[in-house]
Amino acid sequence: MRRLEAVRLVQWYHFQDQVFPIGANCLLVGDNGSGKTTVLDAIQIALVADDTEALYNRAANEKSRRTLHGYVRWKIGSEDESRPGLVRFGRGACTSYVVLQFSDDRDGSPAFTCGIGFEANETDTDVSKAYFLVPGAMVDALEVVIESGNGASNRIVRPLRDFKHWLRQTGGRHWPDAGSYREEVRQRLGVLPEQFHRLLVKALAFKPIGQVRQFVFEYLLDPRPVDTAALQSNLEHYKQLEGEAKEAEKRIAELEEVVAEGERIDSERRTVESHRYLELRAELERITAGADLVEIRILEARSSLKSLQAEAESVQRQIENCGADYERVIRQLEAHDSFRQIRDIERDLNEIERTIQEASEADLEARKLLSGQQSALQALLSERARAVRRLRPTFFEHDDLFGAEEAPDVVERLGTLLASEGMLAGRDLAVWERRLDRAADRARELRLTLDRELDEMKSEGLALQREQRSLDAGRLQYPRGPAALLHLLSTRLKGRREPKPLCELIEVPNPRWRDAVEGYLSTRRFDVITAPEDYPRALNLYERNKKSYSLPGWGEVFISGVGLVDIEKLLNFAPRPAPRSLAEQIETDDAYARAYCDFVLGEVICVDDEQTLRKHKAAITDSVMVYRNHVARQTPKEIFSRHYIGEAALRRRAEEIANRLSALHELIVGTADAQTWLKEVVGLLDRARAEGRRLGDLIGRASGLGVFKIRAQTLREQKDRINRDDIRELERMRDELKEAGRALNQQQLDLADRSGRTKEQLDSLAAELDEARAGQRMAQRVINEFASTLEESVLENHEQRYARERQNRAPAEIHEIFERQRRSIETRIQNSIQRLVELKTRYVERRGLAAQVEGLEFEEFRLELALWRDSRLPEYREKITESKSKALQQLTEDIIFRLRENLLQVRRQIDELNRALRDVPFGSERYQFTVEVDPEHKEFYDLVMDAGRFEKESLFGEAALTAPEVKNTLEHLLDRLVESEAREVKTELEARADYREYFRYDLKILHADGSVSLYDKVSGDKSGGETQTPYYIAILASMYRLYRSRTIDDRPVCGVVLLDEAFGKMDEARISATLTYARRLGLQLVLATPKERSELVAPYVERTLLIHKEPVSGIPEVFDFTKEFAADVTASASADGDPDALAGRIRT
Repeated sequence: MRRLEAVRLVQWYHFQDQVFPIGANCLLVGDNGSGKTTVLDAIQIALVADDTEALYNRAANEKSRRTLHGYVRWKIGSEDESRPGLVRFGRGACTSYVVLQFSDDRDGSPAFTCGIGFEANETDTDVSKAYFLVPGAMVDALEVVIESGNGASNRIVRPLRDFKHWLRQTGGRHWPDAGSYREEVRQRLGVLPEQFHRLLVKALAFKPIGQVRQFVFEYLLDPRPVDTAALQSNLEHYKQLEGEAKEAEKRIAELEEVVAEGERIDSERRTVESHRYLELRAELERITAGADLVEIRILEARSSLKSLQAEAESVQRQIENCGADYERVIRQLEAHDSFRQIRDIERDLNEIERTIQEASEADLEARKLLSGQQSALQALLSERARAVRRLRPTFFEHDDLFGAEEAPDVVERLGTLLASEGMLAGRDLAVWERRLDRAADRARELRLTLDRELDEMKSEGLALQREQRSLDAGRLQYPRGPAALLHLLSTRLKGRREPKPLCELIEVPNPRWRDAVEGYLSTRRFDVITAPEDYPRALNLYERNKKSYSLPGWGEVFISGVGLVDIEKLLNFAPRPAPRSLAEQIETDDAYARAYCDFVLGEVICVDDEQTLRKHKAAITDSVMVYRNHVARQTPKEIFSRHYIGEAALRRRAEEIANRLSALHELIVGTADAQTWLKEVVGLLDRARAEGRRLGDLIGRASGLGVFKIRAQTLREQKDRINRDDIRELERMRDELKEAGRALNQQQLDLADRSGRTKEQLDSLAAELDEARAGQRMAQRVINEFASTLEESVLENHEQRYARERQNRAPAEIHEIFERQRRSIETRIQNSIQRLVELKTRYVERRGLAAQVEGLEFEEFRLELALWRDSRLPEYREKITESKSKALQQLTEDIIFRLRENLLQVRRQIDELNRALRDVPFGSERYQFTVEVDPEHKEFYDLVMDAGRFEKESLFGEAALTAPEVKNTLEHLLDRLVESEAREVKTELEARADYREYFRYDLKILHADGSVSLYDKVSGDKSGGETQTPYYIAILASMYRLYRSRTIDDRPVCGVVLLDEAFGKMDEARISATLTYARRLGLQLVLATPKERSELVAPYVERTLLIHKEPVSGIPEVFDFTKEFAADVTASASADGDPDALAGRIRT
């Protein structure tokens, strides 16, 4: 068996170059802080190698801060005086070594020496490592410490680089990684499993057992993961096939959708074809019938034209006869004097009546226009006009007619004349036109002025409303320059604090001095304050954007008239305001604003009157009279009349805006009302002015109306006095012939019109007939071309269908019905074609089929559907069945049979551990591990154990799956695994394959009185020693099993166990029993205990090393007390040959 013979520590914490002889069971004793745990941690890191797995000083402190870097550089912990704030180390940059020597107790020769070299520097906490092993060497033979080489007698630690070179020369080996070194050490110690490192650390960390189950999992039973790669591969293949089958079904469904859509389109197209034939057939019949009807109408029109021409010839002869008779009667009348007199009077009377008609129309029009002039005059002198004039009195001159309180005399006369429906003429008309023009111009100018003022008031109102919203948000509206700079910095600076103007950061509580502060600061009220560290960037933004900055709502703005305060300079200057200065009137919680106000206002003294101003270098009154540089100057009121500082400014400005908006509302309403009335009046005046220019002509034309009427009356009387008896019969005949001639002429015109219309009708019918015959030929050609594409039987069916439809419907109705239905179906076809193209495109993009997606063709998709439905999908299903069978068989092999072997091994290992505990008493108690099947897993456990009835060769056959309960369970498990994700599959398999989960574990405590108790139930009531005892039993048992896990003769190949702060609360009897148990197991214990408990442990170990740390230097010394009784021990042991007897004699 391999034993740890010695440990060498070179520059490891406070050990400079110290060799610790171990040999057998070894006890390290000493005061707290002497270095016992330091030695155990060194052995730990040398055997574990991985710094991330090692737990330094964990038994003493669960939250220990010891690190590898601290061990190498000797971290002292106090503050370094040369570097305040930093921890002091005992070494600077250095090299350290931890070396372990192992031997084989079969021949006693050194088996090998292994260890780790470390290098650390002062700049960081990284530690370089070199892992090494030297076969057949002792620890002091390794030249890790050498002569300095400069002639001096001092020795130095060899650097890692030189030590690696030395190893190559002496046959040693070294590795840059921990993994290779760990594997080599485990091989040298007896082919130990990898959990050796983990259990070694856990034993050293000393954590009292919580539950027996936890210990069994961590220390006793190794995790034996079943290799589920093949099963997972089968499951993945099965899931892949199922997925492919589902994809095939989806593919088939997509193809069926494509084919169904294509077939639906074909059916609809056949319906369209039938409807189209019926439509063309009806159209041909309709056009043919129409052409025949036109021919009949042409024949009728030609007959009618001949009748009209004959009648026109007869009327022409009658007109000629009537004209001859009329001429004969006229000649007879002209022979009489009375007829000639009457004829001359009638001619004059006709002329004078035409003149009277014209004058009457002019008179009527003139009076209508005069009514408009009267309305214009009334509007100009109305109360509304006077109200508008009072609204803008400076706009009018004294003698303006518009809105005059009293009309001028001439206007009064005009009004009277117009009111009496008299006529304006001459000078009166000219005066009225001038007055009207002037009034109309005034009204138009006033309207334009009111339009402009109304726009200005509306703009002002909108601006005030925007400012009111800003006030509601807590911010005043500033001039363009400050507003632009604030917007610029707020959006782009992104500094530590939001940029704000001075006026938002300060308050003036005393109303008396508010005007003074506002007036003195003037534009400085708007100076922007930023954080000191943001000032350079803010100034850069100001400079780069000042020439043109786009301010929302204002447009492009040149940023000026606003300051950017350099707070850093002001804070360095630290101004202190004078007593009674204007700065004392300022209140603010902002330190930067306070500093700026103290700087600007700190020298300006507040005084009560102007005479006191001269007593100070700079002073101000509450009326804002400023005295500075020996000059007194009154600040203009417009500077301080509008306040910007503090909450009072916000309230005051809000009141001003509310008052102004109210006043603007009244002004806008009044102005808008006047503007509306003026719009109507301007239109009225413009019409009156235009009509007035026509009055002169109309009045002139109507002026002789009375004379004309008298003249007409005289002519009528003259006509009536002429004797007409001798010509009365001739006049009657003349009138009759005249009327007859007029009637014949009208008849002749009617006949000519009817003849012309008939001729036009004939021309139109001839053109219509040509068009109808052309349409008939076209319809015949179209239906012939359409019919040529149809089969004989199809064409015959269409004709039969048309004959049936023709029995109940006219051709026009057939055409209208089937055309409407055809268009509806064609619309559906177009939508279906679009849908078909989408389906084909989606399938091609998803499935990669090389097929044409445009158009109506889908034959390739039909063939693809047949291929997948009839061939490939059945293949997938066949493969799925085969894969599921393989997966079930693999699941049987991986879970059932291998798990059964592991479950049987649990009981064997527990029985083996209990045999080791059987004859070892711990005080008045003995211990025994118990194991029973967990009810939660009993069903599956019984199934697994029942699998033992199958033949061994059935592992690779199907015999195990013939049992219904096994097959059903495994199929259920397989279905769950198939439905799970890959990660969940692995977790499920691992849970099923973890043989440790199938049992409940406990530690049975056998008391001297024969009673029995279970550890998990009574551990909370036990003393500290009683609860520690099972822990040591457990850890020793687990280490023992580890060391013999891979041996042929069941003897442990190694026995090193590290225990820190060992047996802290155990009494002597329990310590004796625990050490006896360890000796019986053949383990080599390396223990550390405080000096005050060493007398309880030392008698039961072969070697005791005392570590004493020098109080002044801090350098430890090691004393071996084994030599004091080594001879007696050896003699006694030789005499009896019993190590247990040796322990008994030491106790006595």
